[in-house]
Parts: sequence; C-alpha cells; structure tokens
Amino acid sequence: MSTRKVSIVDVAKEAGVSYQTVSRVINNSPAVREATRRKVQEAIRQLNYHPSLSAQSLKTQRTRMIGVIASQTQYSGPLLTISAIERMARSRNLFVSVATVDESRLNPADFSEIEESFVKLGVEAVVIVAPTEAMVTLAVESHVNIPRVIITAPEGMQQLSSRNFDSSRVKFVSTNQDAVSEQIVHGLRASGIERVLYISGPQQWRDAYTRCHACVRACEHNSLTVQVIDAGDWLSMNSYDKLTALLQADASTVMKNTAIWAANDLLAMGARRALLEAGLDVPGDVQVIGYDDMPGTESLVPPLTTVNPNYEKVGSIAMRLVLDLLGYTAEDDEDDSVEEYTLLDGSDCVYLVEPRLVLRASTLS
Repeated sequence: MSTRKVSIVDVAKEAGVSYQTVSRVINNSPAVREATRRKVQEAIRQLNYHPSLSAQSLKTQRTRMIGVIASQTQYSGPLLTISAIERMARSRNLFVSVATVDESRLNPADFSEIEESFVKLGVEAVVIVAPTEAMVTLAVESHVNIPRVIITAPEGMQQLSSRNFDSSRVKFVSTNQDAVSEQIVHGLRASGIERVLYISGPQQWRDAYTRCHACVRACEHNSLTVQVIDAGDWLSMNSYDKLTALLQADASTVMKNTAIWAANDLLAMGARRALLEAGLDVPGDVQVIGYDDMPGTESLVPPLTTVNPNYEKVGSIAMRLVLDLLGYTAEDDEDDSVEEYTLLDGSDCVYLVEPRLVLRASTLS
C-alpha cells in the first residue's frame, strides 16, 4: 500500500478542478461557486486530505493562532471561560495556545516575555483572563504591540479604560453585576427580608469586590441593611468558620429577617452548613444565595438559588472581539452572542455580559 501523502493536486484531480480552485476552497474564498465548493469538499473528505498549515500561513501571512494568558485556573470561572474561548476558536479554524501563570511570582518583565514568546510563535492576538488587579495592570501596561482582549470584572472600569492605550487594539469583557444584584435584593425585600449578610471573597480578586460593591449598592437603593463578612478566600470552610463564630450567640435572634448572600457557591455551602448546625432552617429561617451556578448546586438540599455568570458567553464574546480586531469574517455565523452584551457607559472598549439569576428552593422568592 502506498504511503505517499495526499497532495492538493490529488484533490484537484479527484474533484475535476484546478489546484488553484482547491486552494480557494481551503482558504474560504467567496470566488467559488457553491456546487464547485461542495465537490471539492467531498474530494477532500474522500481522500482524507489535510492542508499544510505552514504553507497556508506563508501564503496568507496569517497563522490563525491566538494566545491565552490566564491565572487562577483551579477555579471554575477561569476554566469555563478558557474552554469557551477554545471552542469558539476551533469553530473558526483558529488555534489556541494557553500560558498559565502564577500571579504571586509574576512581574512586568515575565509578562512581557510570555507575550513576546507568543509573537515569535506567530500568535496574532492574545486573550488575557485577569481576575486580579495585578494581572489587569500587567495586561494594560505591557509594551508588546499585539491586539488584546482582557477579561476582568467591571468595577472601576471607567478609570481603567481612560488609561493611555489604543482602544482600537485593546478591548475588555466583563460581567455586569448591578442589574442581577438589584433583582436579587428586590426579591428579598418582597419576601420580608430586612437585612443582608454578604459573605465576600478575597479582595485581591476584582470579581470579589465588584460583586460585593454591587450588593451594597443594591441594598442601599432598596433600603435594606447590609453587613459584609470578608471570608478571605473562595473556600467553603472559610465561610463556615466565620458564620459559626457569628452564630455563637442566639442564632435565631442574630439571623432574624436576614438573608445570606455569598460571593460564590462554595461560600454559600459553608454558610448553609453553619446555619443547619445552629438549628436554622433554609429557607424557612434564613434564605441563602450563591454565585457561579456550579454543577451540583441544583442537587443540594434545598437546591441553591444562585447566579449564572454566563462564563461561556464571556469567552465567546471575547473571541468575537478577537475576530473583529484581526479582520477575520464570521460568515454563516448563527451564534447570536454578538447581540448579548452592552457597552459600559462612556466607553467604546468595555463590553458587559449579563449574568442570569437561577431561582431555586433556598430562597422564598
């Protein structure tokens, strides 16, 4: 059996066209009739032909490679976002190279070195998943001239987007916290809640203080008292320990007409355990709300009311912005994600995705 690699000439002969026509089909040229395109695609399938990516890159001067820089990938948010970026890139015949970094050891020189390595590989643009202030600063102030999309929380974004950078080559994608926070607090107030005990995540995370500030604003707007407990981390034991200490007094008095709202689902789970051990019923005595809509929260007893941050949509919109920055067309695109964002007031480069409230039995409304 011959082991000769199938060539573009073989495909052309099988389809009964010139090799130039095969090349146009491979490169998605519009200058090919649909019937001819289908015939060439069938020949490619029959012969199991795989075009040479290096040859295509030499001809088009496009590598179709996208870089992703991310930290804190042990958490669900960054992981789901990266997964969405990779899926959408693959659907557009783009290739993703991911670099994960340890923020505690990262400095501007190291960050620039990562981006310069991407440039040497032929990466055309970079998406940076930046959960902390330090990571955002590195992403914005990098001197490497490559188009970039930065995924981060929106708090303070007006000041951030006013920094001296080219907004035609730098875009931001964020999750809008204000509308869903208003929705949550309005529902709590309607069910008789007078006070919200908010359990915050680690304050070096932009998402943690953005969610906290949105909760405080919504409570103040709806005339609810709010108390913030800093858990210092995203882990359930932190909220369990903090709330257990608070409940050492008369638990029913401490939690009267109070709802607990946690910055993520793990913190909500820890709070729920502390409440149950104190003899308080969820949601009869205390309503509990989480954030992230983690798998399994629908199977808790009771199922946890939470917020779905739409991480997949964040990732897909980030990739849409990459396509726009690079001038790639999105023909025959049936994904409507481009419609599901708003621009931050006063900004032409900050795109906000709306999260979704998921009502379950841990709340009464």
